[in-house]
Amino acid sequence: MSKKLWSGSVRVPCLAVGIVLALGFASVRPAVAQTSYVVEDLGALAGDSSSVAWAINANGDVVGWSMGPAGTRAFLYTNAGGMVALPGLPDKPRTVARDINDAGVIVGSANAGGTDLGHAVLWSGGSVQDLGTLGTGLYSEAWGVNNLGQVVGWSYTNGGNGLTGVHGFLYTQAAGLVDLTPNSDTGSALDINDASQVTGYKTAFGGYHAFRWQGGSFVDLGVLPGFAHSFGWAINASGQAAGNSGSASGNSERFVRYTDGNGLQNLGGAGEHNVAWGINSLGTVVGTRGQSQSRAVLYTDAGGLQDLSTLIDPSLGWVLLGANDINDADQIVGYAFNNFTGQTHAVRLQPTAGPPPACTFQCLRSTGIELALRSRASTQQTRRVMGSVTVKDENGAPLPLALVIATWIQPDGSRHDDNFWTDANGVAVTSTQGGPGLYTLTIVNIVLSQYTFDPSHSVLTKSITVP
Repeated sequence: MSKKLWSGSVRVPCLAVGIVLALGFASVRPAVAQTSYVVEDLGALAGDSSSVAWAINANGDVVGWSMGPAGTRAFLYTNAGGMVALPGLPDKPRTVARDINDAGVIVGSANAGGTDLGHAVLWSGGSVQDLGTLGTGLYSEAWGVNNLGQVVGWSYTNGGNGLTGVHGFLYTQAAGLVDLTPNSDTGSALDINDASQVTGYKTAFGGYHAFRWQGGSFVDLGVLPGFAHSFGWAINASGQAAGNSGSASGNSERFVRYTDGNGLQNLGGAGEHNVAWGINSLGTVVGTRGQSQSRAVLYTDAGGLQDLSTLIDPSLGWVLLGANDINDADQIVGYAFNNFTGQTHAVRLQPTAGPPPACTFQCLRSTGIELALRSRASTQQTRRVMGSVTVKDENGAPLPLALVIATWIQPDGSRHDDNFWTDANGVAVTSTQGGPGLYTLTIVNIVLSQYTFDPSHSVLTKSITVP
C-alpha cells in the first residue's frame, strides 16, 4: 500500500492523448532471469473515456479513478465484481481513491469540482465517511491506509492558505485527525505500514526532506548529494521508503530508496521527472519517468531500472505510461495507452516467468476461423479471399465490439496486416486478395475493454488453398 505528493498542488499522472510505439527509454542494465508481465485492461466506468489504477492490496484488489463527463469517479476493481464506482459525499460527488488495505477499506478524497480540493474520505462496506480537516482548514486528502485501519494524508490547517498551512495527518477511529507535522510550514504523510511507520515529506533546511515517522519520532531520510529536496511516497513492511530526490532548480530528479544501514540510495533516472510511487516487501520499486511522454518503470536489485513496456508482449499495442503500486505477489498497477484502441486505461500487470497464464475470467477467445474464396477478377489471376473470426468469452457467449488484430500470409509470401471488429454475434470479417495458392490467416491479438486475450484456448490460425 502506497502513495504520493503535495507541493502546492496534487501531483497526478498526465494521460496521453496521442502516443506512438517508440518508447525512447534506455535501461540502466539488462535484466537477470527476467520476469515478464501480462497486461490486464481494467477498463473504465460506464460512460467514461479513461482511467488510472493507483493502488493494489495483497488480494489483487485495485483502486483508482475513472474520468469522463462527470469528472473523476473513484473505483474498486475485484476479480469477482469487475470495476465498481465508489460513492461520493452529498455535496462532493467527484472522487479519487488512493489506497486499499487487505480488508477492503479504501481511502482517498471527494470534491465538488472546480477549485474545491475536497475532503479526505474513507470507504468501508459500501459507505463513505468524511474524515474532515485539521484546524480550520478547508481541504484534505487521505493517501494511505494500513491493515490496522490507520489512515494518513495531508490537510490544510488555516482556511485555504496552502503556502504555510498544509500538514500531514494520522487518522484513527478513536482519535480522529492528528497533526503529524505541527512544527513544519508544509508537510504531508503519504503512506503507512502495519508497524505504524509513516513516510512523507516536510520542510527542512534548504528544502523539503522525506521522513519516516513512528510513535512521535521523525527520521530525516536526507537528500542525494548535490540535490536539495526529497520526498517519500511509499513504505514497505520493513520500513524501506521509496520516492524521489530533486535539485533546487527542479531540472533534475532521481528515483530513490531508503534502507536502514544503507541510507538513501540513488536508483537512477535522467532529466526532470523521476518518481518512485510504490515498493513491496522485497524492496522492488515501481514508478514513472517523464511527464508529457511518461513511461512506467521497475527497479529490482537484480535488473536495475527498466522500462516496463519492454517486459510485456509488444504485439499487443500497450505502452505503459505509469506504475503506481506493487504488492508482494509482484502484481503492478498503473495506466497504459493502447495503440490499437487509442484508449488510456487502468491496468494490472501479472508477473510470469514463462508463458502467460491461461485466462479464467472475462476472457477473449477465438473459437473459430472460416476462410473462403469469394470471387475472381476478370483476368482470372486475382482471387479475393474472405475470413471470419468468431470471438466468445470463457462461457461461450459471443462478444461484440472486440477488435481483432490479424495477419494474412499470401501465396507469394507477402504479409497483409488487418484490424477488424466483431458484430453483434461476435463475428469479425476480413479479406485479402492475390494470386492462386496458399492463404493463411493468423490471429495476433484480440482487444476489448475489461477482457483479456486468451490465446491458449483460441483457434489462432487457418489456411486455405485457392486454385
